[in-house]
Amino acid sequence: MIMRELAALANVSVSTVSKAFHDAEDVSEETKAHIFEVAKKYGCFGKYYKGKYDKQVIAIVCPELGSAYYSAYVQRLQKLVEKSGGIALVSTDNFESDNQQELMDYYASYLKVDGIFVIGLKAPLKKGYSIPIVSLLGDTHSTLDSIQVDLAPPIKEAVAYLDALGHKCIAFAGEKLTTGKKRLFLEATQGLGGRYDIVQSEYRFEKAGEDAVRQILNLGERPTAIVCAYDNIAFGVIRYLNEQGYSVPGDFSVMGMDNVNTGQYMEHSLTSIDSSPDEVCAIAWDLMQKKQKNCYYRLSQRIIVTGKLIIRETTDKPKVWG
Repeated sequence: MIMRELAALANVSVSTVSKAFHDAEDVSEETKAHIFEVAKKYGCFGKYYKGKYDKQVIAIVCPELGSAYYSAYVQRLQKLVEKSGGIALVSTDNFESDNQQELMDYYASYLKVDGIFVIGLKAPLKKGYSIPIVSLLGDTHSTLDSIQVDLAPPIKEAVAYLDALGHKCIAFAGEKLTTGKKRLFLEATQGLGGRYDIVQSEYRFEKAGEDAVRQILNLGERPTAIVCAYDNIAFGVIRYLNEQGYSVPGDFSVMGMDNVNTGQYMEHSLTSIDSSPDEVCAIAWDLMQKKQKNCYYRLSQRIIVTGKLIIRETTDKPKVWG
Protein backbone atom coordinates (compact mmCIF):
# COMPACT_ATOMS: atom_id res chain seq x y z
CA MET A 1 0.00 0.00 0.00
CA ILE A 2 1.39 3.40 -0.98
CA MET A 3 1.08 6.40 1.32
CA ARG A 4 -1.54 8.07 -0.89
CA GLU A 5 -3.84 5.06 -0.47
CA LEU A 6 -3.33 5.06 3.29
CA ALA A 7 -4.08 8.79 3.45
CA ALA A 8 -7.34 8.24 1.56
CA LEU A 9 -8.39 5.44 3.93
CA ALA A 10 -7.59 7.61 6.95
CA ASN A 11 -9.30 10.64 5.33
CA VAL A 12 -6.23 12.88 5.79
CA SER A 13 -3.60 14.37 3.50
CA VAL A 14 -0.45 12.54 2.41
CA SER A 15 1.70 15.11 4.22
CA THR A 16 -0.23 14.47 7.46
CA VAL A 17 0.41 10.74 7.17
CA SER A 18 4.12 11.38 6.58
CA LYS A 19 4.35 13.75 9.54
CA ALA A 20 2.49 11.33 11.79
CA PHE A 21 4.91 8.53 11.03
CA HIS A 22 7.84 10.88 11.71
CA ASP A 23 6.25 11.86 15.05
CA ALA A 24 5.92 15.52 14.05
CA GLU A 25 4.69 17.87 16.78
CA ASP A 26 2.19 19.68 14.50
CA VAL A 27 0.05 16.52 14.17
CA SER A 28 -2.21 15.84 17.16
CA GLU A 29 -1.87 12.63 19.16
CA GLU A 30 -5.47 11.81 18.30
CA THR A 31 -4.78 12.09 14.55
CA LYS A 32 -1.61 10.02 14.88
CA ALA A 33 -3.49 7.30 16.75
CA HIS A 34 -6.18 7.24 14.05
CA ILE A 35 -3.63 6.96 11.22
CA PHE A 36 -1.68 4.26 13.05
CA GLU A 37 -4.84 2.27 13.69
CA VAL A 38 -5.74 2.35 9.98
CA ALA A 39 -2.15 1.44 9.02
CA LYS A 40 -2.15 -1.54 11.40
CA LYS A 41 -5.49 -2.68 10.07
CA TYR A 42 -4.16 -2.78 6.52
CA GLY A 43 -0.75 -4.20 7.46
CA CYS A 44 1.52 -1.29 6.55
CA PHE A 45 2.34 0.24 9.95
CA GLY A 46 5.84 -1.22 10.06
CA LYS A 47 6.55 0.00 6.54
CA TYR A 48 6.09 3.67 7.39
CA TYR A 49 6.69 4.08 11.11
CA LYS A 50 9.87 6.10 11.72
CA GLY A 51 9.56 6.77 15.41
CA LYS A 52 12.46 5.87 17.71
CA TYR A 53 12.13 3.06 20.23
CA ASP A 54 11.80 4.59 23.69
CA LYS A 55 14.58 2.44 25.20
CA GLN A 56 18.27 2.35 24.41
CA VAL A 57 19.17 -0.71 22.33
CA ILE A 58 22.74 -2.03 22.45
CA ALA A 59 23.94 -4.94 20.30
CA ILE A 60 26.55 -7.43 21.51
CA VAL A 61 28.33 -9.47 18.83
CA CYS A 62 30.44 -12.32 20.20
CA PRO A 63 32.06 -15.52 18.83
CA GLU A 64 29.89 -17.98 20.77
CA LEU A 65 27.80 -18.48 23.89
CA GLY A 66 28.74 -22.11 24.53
CA SER A 67 31.94 -21.24 26.36
CA ALA A 68 31.92 -19.90 29.89
CA TYR A 69 34.61 -17.41 28.87
CA TYR A 70 32.58 -15.44 26.33
CA SER A 71 29.26 -15.85 28.11
CA ALA A 72 30.82 -14.23 31.21
CA TYR A 73 31.48 -11.05 29.25
CA VAL A 74 28.10 -11.11 27.51
CA GLN A 75 26.22 -11.53 30.78
CA ARG A 76 28.08 -8.66 32.42
CA LEU A 77 27.54 -6.31 29.48
CA GLN A 78 23.88 -7.25 29.34
CA LYS A 79 23.43 -6.46 33.04
CA LEU A 80 25.07 -3.06 32.61
CA VAL A 81 22.82 -2.23 29.65
CA GLU A 82 19.66 -3.39 31.44
CA LYS A 83 20.62 -1.58 34.65
CA SER A 84 20.57 1.66 32.66
CA GLY A 85 17.07 0.85 31.39
CA GLY A 86 18.18 -0.39 27.98
CA ILE A 87 17.86 -3.62 26.01
CA ALA A 88 20.74 -5.83 24.85
CA LEU A 89 20.56 -7.84 21.62
CA VAL A 90 23.07 -10.70 21.42
CA SER A 91 24.31 -12.46 18.29
CA THR A 92 27.14 -14.93 17.62
CA ASP A 93 29.48 -14.97 14.64
CA ASN A 94 30.97 -18.46 15.19
CA PHE A 95 34.51 -17.06 14.92
CA GLU A 96 33.92 -16.08 11.27
CA SER A 97 34.98 -12.58 10.22
CA ASP A 98 32.41 -12.43 7.38
CA ASN A 99 29.61 -13.32 9.81
CA GLN A 100 30.90 -10.70 12.21
CA GLN A 101 30.92 -8.01 9.51
CA GLU A 102 27.42 -8.95 8.37
CA LEU A 103 26.07 -8.68 11.92
CA MET A 104 27.75 -5.29 12.37
CA ASP A 105 26.17 -4.06 9.14
CA TYR A 106 22.77 -5.38 10.17
CA TYR A 107 22.79 -3.74 13.59
CA ALA A 108 24.33 -0.46 12.46
CA SER A 109 22.63 0.12 9.11
CA TYR A 110 19.33 -1.76 9.29
CA LEU A 111 18.27 -1.88 12.92
CA LYS A 112 20.14 1.35 13.73
CA VAL A 113 20.89 0.37 17.32
CA ASP A 114 22.33 2.90 19.78
CA GLY A 115 25.70 1.16 20.10
CA ILE A 116 27.59 -2.08 19.46
CA PHE A 117 29.95 -4.11 21.61
CA VAL A 118 31.99 -6.48 19.48
CA ILE A 119 33.84 -9.23 21.33
CA GLY A 120 36.77 -10.80 19.51
CA LEU A 121 37.03 -8.43 16.54
CA LYS A 122 38.60 -10.36 13.66
CA ALA A 123 39.45 -7.75 11.03
CA PRO A 124 39.13 -4.02 10.30
CA LEU A 125 35.57 -2.95 9.61
CA LYS A 126 34.82 -2.60 5.90
CA LYS A 127 33.13 0.76 6.37
CA GLY A 128 32.68 3.47 8.94
CA TYR A 129 29.61 3.66 11.14
CA SER A 130 27.96 6.65 12.75
CA ILE A 131 27.04 4.77 15.94
CA PRO A 132 29.40 4.10 18.88
CA ILE A 133 31.34 0.82 18.67
CA VAL A 134 33.56 -0.61 21.40
CA SER A 135 35.79 -3.65 20.86
CA LEU A 136 36.62 -6.17 23.59
CA LEU A 137 39.28 -8.90 23.51
CA GLY A 138 39.79 -8.80 19.75
CA ASP A 139 42.43 -7.65 17.30
CA THR A 140 43.31 -3.99 17.60
CA HIS A 141 42.51 -1.61 14.76
CA SER A 142 43.15 2.12 14.75
CA THR A 143 39.56 3.08 13.96
CA LEU A 144 38.09 1.41 17.05
CA ASP A 145 38.53 1.86 20.78
CA SER A 146 39.30 -1.49 22.39
CA ILE A 147 39.80 -3.10 25.77
CA GLN A 148 42.30 -5.95 25.90
CA VAL A 149 43.30 -8.44 28.58
CA ASP A 150 47.04 -8.96 28.91
CA LEU A 151 47.59 -12.58 29.92
CA ALA A 152 51.37 -12.57 29.47
CA PRO A 153 52.22 -11.46 33.05
CA PRO A 154 49.92 -13.93 34.86
CA ILE A 155 50.94 -16.84 32.58
CA LYS A 156 54.58 -16.03 33.28
CA GLU A 157 53.78 -15.86 37.00
CA ALA A 158 51.92 -19.19 36.80
CA VAL A 159 54.82 -21.00 35.12
CA ALA A 160 57.28 -19.49 37.59
CA TYR A 161 55.02 -20.56 40.47
CA LEU A 162 54.96 -24.17 39.23
CA ASP A 163 58.70 -24.09 38.70
CA ALA A 164 59.22 -22.83 42.27
CA LEU A 165 57.06 -25.70 43.56
CA GLY A 166 59.50 -28.07 41.87
CA HIS A 167 57.71 -28.86 38.59
CA LYS A 168 60.41 -29.24 35.95
CA CYS A 169 58.24 -31.05 33.42
CA ILE A 170 55.08 -29.11 32.54
CA ALA A 171 52.58 -29.73 29.73
CA PHE A 172 50.34 -27.17 28.04
CA ALA A 173 46.92 -28.52 26.95
CA GLY A 174 45.17 -26.51 24.24
CA GLU A 175 43.16 -26.70 21.04
CA LYS A 176 43.08 -25.01 17.64
CA LEU A 177 41.61 -21.73 18.93
CA THR A 178 44.16 -21.26 21.72
CA THR A 179 47.39 -20.69 19.77
CA GLY A 180 47.84 -17.27 21.36
CA LYS A 181 47.91 -18.73 24.86
CA LYS A 182 50.28 -21.48 23.71
CA ARG A 183 52.68 -18.81 22.49
CA LEU A 184 52.49 -16.97 25.83
CA PHE A 185 53.13 -20.23 27.68
CA LEU A 186 56.25 -20.95 25.62
CA GLU A 187 57.51 -17.41 26.15
CA ALA A 188 56.99 -17.82 29.90
CA THR A 189 59.16 -20.93 30.00
CA GLN A 190 62.21 -19.20 28.52
CA GLY A 191 65.23 -19.44 30.80
CA LEU A 192 63.73 -21.87 33.31
CA GLY A 193 65.58 -24.95 32.09
CA GLY A 194 62.76 -27.49 32.46
CA ARG A 195 60.96 -29.61 29.89
CA TYR A 196 57.77 -28.27 28.40
CA ASP A 197 55.37 -30.28 26.23
CA ILE A 198 52.65 -28.87 24.00
CA VAL A 199 49.53 -31.01 23.59
CA GLN A 200 46.91 -29.79 21.14
CA SER A 201 43.53 -31.48 20.75
CA GLU A 202 41.24 -31.47 17.74
CA TYR A 203 38.32 -31.22 20.17
CA ARG A 204 37.13 -28.38 22.40
CA PHE A 205 36.03 -27.88 26.00
CA GLU A 206 36.03 -30.89 28.38
CA LYS A 207 36.56 -33.39 25.58
CA ALA A 208 39.77 -31.58 24.65
CA GLY A 209 40.91 -32.12 28.25
CA GLU A 210 40.23 -35.86 28.08
CA ASP A 211 42.08 -36.06 24.77
CA ALA A 212 45.01 -34.12 26.22
CA VAL A 213 45.36 -36.57 29.13
CA ARG A 214 45.46 -39.53 26.74
CA GLN A 215 48.32 -37.86 24.90
CA ILE A 216 50.13 -36.85 28.08
CA LEU A 217 50.01 -40.33 29.60
CA ASN A 218 51.71 -41.64 26.46
CA LEU A 219 54.65 -39.24 26.72
CA GLY A 220 58.02 -40.83 27.50
CA GLU A 221 58.69 -38.57 30.47
CA ARG A 222 55.49 -37.89 32.34
CA PRO A 223 54.85 -34.22 33.21
CA THR A 224 53.93 -33.40 36.79
CA ALA A 225 51.85 -30.30 35.99
CA ILE A 226 49.35 -29.45 33.25
CA VAL A 227 48.52 -25.86 32.29
CA CYS A 228 45.23 -25.74 30.38
CA ALA A 229 44.30 -23.06 27.86
CA TYR A 230 40.95 -22.53 29.61
CA ASP A 231 39.03 -23.90 32.55
CA ASN A 232 36.73 -26.23 30.62
CA ILE A 233 39.78 -28.07 29.33
CA ALA A 234 41.03 -28.29 32.92
CA PHE A 235 37.70 -29.80 34.02
CA GLY A 236 38.06 -32.51 31.39
CA VAL A 237 41.69 -33.13 32.38
CA ILE A 238 40.82 -33.57 36.05
CA ARG A 239 37.82 -35.78 35.40
CA TYR A 240 39.73 -38.11 33.08
CA LEU A 241 42.73 -38.28 35.41
CA ASN A 242 40.40 -39.27 38.25
CA GLU A 243 38.76 -41.92 36.06
CA GLN A 244 42.21 -43.37 35.36
CA GLY A 245 42.99 -43.58 39.08
CA TYR A 246 45.12 -40.46 39.41
CA SER A 247 44.52 -37.67 41.89
CA VAL A 248 44.78 -33.89 41.56
CA PRO A 249 46.92 -32.37 42.97
CA GLY A 250 48.43 -35.55 44.46
CA ASP A 251 49.65 -37.07 41.18
CA PHE A 252 49.31 -34.09 38.86
CA SER A 253 48.96 -30.35 39.41
CA VAL A 254 46.38 -28.80 37.07
CA MET A 255 45.82 -25.15 36.25
CA GLY A 256 43.20 -23.47 34.07
CA MET A 257 42.60 -20.03 32.63
CA ASP A 258 39.59 -17.66 32.71
CA ASN A 259 38.58 -18.40 36.33
CA VAL A 260 34.97 -19.40 35.60
CA ASN A 261 32.70 -19.59 38.63
CA THR A 262 32.27 -23.36 38.66
CA GLY A 263 36.00 -23.86 39.19
CA GLN A 264 35.70 -22.62 42.76
CA TYR A 265 33.17 -25.33 43.67
CA MET A 266 34.99 -28.45 42.54
CA GLU A 267 36.16 -31.05 45.06
CA HIS A 268 39.52 -29.30 44.86
CA SER A 269 39.03 -25.69 43.78
CA LEU A 270 40.77 -24.91 40.51
CA THR A 271 43.89 -22.78 40.30
CA SER A 272 43.25 -20.45 37.37
CA ILE A 273 44.11 -17.16 35.69
CA ASP A 274 41.38 -14.56 35.99
CA SER A 275 40.67 -12.53 32.84
CA SER A 276 38.98 -9.71 34.79
CA PRO A 277 35.59 -9.62 33.02
CA ASP A 278 34.07 -7.28 35.63
CA GLU A 279 36.79 -4.68 35.11
CA VAL A 280 36.84 -5.07 31.33
CA CYS A 281 33.06 -4.71 30.98
CA ALA A 282 32.90 -1.75 33.38
CA ILE A 283 35.51 0.08 31.29
CA ALA A 284 33.72 -0.87 28.05
CA TRP A 285 30.38 0.39 29.33
CA ASP A 286 31.88 3.65 30.58
CA LEU A 287 33.51 4.16 27.19
CA MET A 288 30.23 3.40 25.39
CA GLN A 289 28.36 5.99 27.45
CA LYS A 290 31.00 8.65 26.78
CA LYS A 291 30.85 7.95 23.05
CA GLN A 292 27.05 8.19 23.08
CA LYS A 293 27.17 11.58 24.79
CA ASN A 294 29.87 12.91 22.49
CA CYS A 295 30.03 11.45 18.98
CA TYR A 296 33.56 12.82 18.62
CA TYR A 297 34.86 11.04 21.73
CA ARG A 298 37.39 8.49 20.58
CA LEU A 299 40.59 7.14 22.07
CA SER A 300 41.56 4.99 19.07
CA GLN A 301 43.86 2.97 21.26
CA ARG A 302 44.00 -0.12 23.42
CA ILE A 303 43.04 -0.03 27.08
CA ILE A 304 44.96 -2.84 28.76
CA VAL A 305 43.68 -4.83 31.74
CA THR A 306 46.12 -7.34 33.23
CA GLY A 307 44.90 -10.80 34.22
CA LYS A 308 45.56 -12.26 37.66
CA LEU A 309 46.79 -15.65 38.85
CA ILE A 310 44.38 -17.18 41.40
CA ILE A 311 46.11 -19.96 43.36
CA ARG A 312 43.76 -22.58 44.79
CA GLU A 313 43.85 -26.31 45.57
CA THR A 314 44.64 -28.10 42.29
CA THR A 315 48.34 -27.14 42.34
CA ASP A 316 50.96 -28.43 44.79
CA LYS A 317 54.49 -29.78 44.91
CA PRO A 318 55.16 -32.56 42.38
CA LYS A 319 54.92 -36.20 43.20
CA VAL A 320 58.13 -38.17 42.86
CA TRP A 321 57.26 -41.12 40.60
CA GLY A 322 58.84 -44.43 41.61
